[in-house]
Amino acid sequence: MQENKIVYPDYHHSILNVINSVLHHYQVKTEYNGLPELDEELKKNYQNVVLIILDGMGEHILKHASPNGFFRKHEKAVITSICPATTTAAMTTYYSGKPPYATGWIAMSQYFKEIRTRTPNDA
Repeated sequence: MQENKIVYPDYHHSILNVINSVLHHYQVKTEYNGLPELDEELKKNYQNVVLIILDGMGEHILKHASPNGFFRKHEKAVITSICPATTTAAMTTYYSGKPPYATGWIAMSQYFKEIRTRTPNDA
């Protein structure tokens, strides 16, 4: 993959699919598909699943910073973020199992017309 190439979200291999695989593992019904590679791994019927999120840690950073490190040696699949690829949108996707367009959370600063106010993170 070229490093200067724009990477678009792949909603068949994204963080949305990761969290939905975990939800499916615990028999939570969702409207979104899981990540096939993770679904296969979770068939081993683990009692506990630990999800470590390294916000901003992309495949290119790992490839250059630690090409033979733990994460690269155990890589099962490469996933994308969601759109927009902001921390707020991504973490809300992990918390809810839904994409940003379904939650409405896309950035740290948001205006709520109904209550005519902004979120507390506004400077």
